[in-house]
Amino acid sequence: MLNSTVKNYYTILQIPENSGREEIIRAYRQLAKKYHPDVNKAPDAHEKFCEITEAYDFLLNHWPQHAANYPGSYNYEQKYDDYSKSDDYERFRREAKERAQHQARMRYEKFRKQHEAFQQSGINDLGLIFTSFIRFLSLPVFLFLFTAPVILAIQENWASIFLILLMWPFAIGIAWYYRDNRENYFFPGKLYYSPDRIRHMFTDRHPASQNCYYCPGHPADSVPYKMELLKLKDIKLKTGGFRQHNVNYINQDIAVIIPRSQKAFIIHSVIALIKVLSVIGFMIFLNISSFTWRMIAGIIAGATAGYLILVISRTKSNVSYLVSYGLLFRVFLWLICIALATRFYVSPFDIQTTDSIHFVITAIVIFDSFLMQLASLILGKYATKPITAQYSESASRFGEGYSAYNDIPVLSFIYPLYKWIMG
Repeated sequence: MLNSTVKNYYTILQIPENSGREEIIRAYRQLAKKYHPDVNKAPDAHEKFCEITEAYDFLLNHWPQHAANYPGSYNYEQKYDDYSKSDDYERFRREAKERAQHQARMRYEKFRKQHEAFQQSGINDLGLIFTSFIRFLSLPVFLFLFTAPVILAIQENWASIFLILLMWPFAIGIAWYYRDNRENYFFPGKLYYSPDRIRHMFTDRHPASQNCYYCPGHPADSVPYKMELLKLKDIKLKTGGFRQHNVNYINQDIAVIIPRSQKAFIIHSVIALIKVLSVIGFMIFLNISSFTWRMIAGIIAGATAGYLILVISRTKSNVSYLVSYGLLFRVFLWLICIALATRFYVSPFDIQTTDSIHFVITAIVIFDSFLMQLASLILGKYATKPITAQYSESASRFGEGYSAYNDIPVLSFIYPLYKWIMG
């Protein structure tokens, strides 16, 4: 017969009292996943998680092992009573709670670091700015839906008043959404890169024990450059029948921290800004018909301007690791495909794309990953290895098979372009 406290441990894990090791482990994993504070937001989730961990630790590592040390004439309750009165038991309970609290914090710390890295990447700020822009655009849409039927009815024909039946429900829906989200509708979140934070990034200097990699001879007294690399470990395919397929890429991720000086940080930031302005400027102001070639021209102009700044300032690029023979191979083939779907005119000068350009762009986004695999078959390790010399640690990582991004559809096309522009 078991002591009531030991029974309680089995009850906490929701398993029978005669359960073996496998049942204990399986029950703990299910309950820990259910009550982990990162998943369960209930007020008592943290305490429940600690109870589950304590019960698991005792039943798996203390109770069966301790019971085996006694002769067969002792019953379980007597063995537990002897153990529960010892200093070892109190020390176990204290250590079990500490381990549970550490495990609860561990995933939160990992989540916090991932969230902070996401914030620092600038993607979150871009998303917030885009969301605010779209929401501001909803104002004229609302005004049009609300006022257009009335104005048409007054100026044209009173029969147009029936447009209210079609347009006002949408206007009322938008107004209702405004009302429910009135506190943070136009500004849905706080930007990570506030003006004050940006000012400190450009003015603060840190104690430096290393030299800058990008500007030899300068101390690495600014924000280091974080190069994120990955190596594919496995691909898991799950299928549950027709149209129920899932592919998971299992990667080994590392981050190479490259020392950087204040000068290099400013140069890299200025070049990123020039690239953004170049692409946007050419898309808006270049006087040719094709938007595709406007973007290509903006990229070429931004790359040229950035290269000249690097040469004049004697600074190394922070995104040169993206340029590999495989990337050049893919870019060359895709430019040929775009050119074949283009008409070039000399007098007057103009560049126009045919209707097939939509198919070409779709193919680039979807099938670029397959072309990336073809480049790997043809070029081997040089497909993802940077053309130019790199920081010693990152060069060794590339030699070990790490790369800058996966050959996943969409990502293989968009990610290198985004990293090249934003740095």
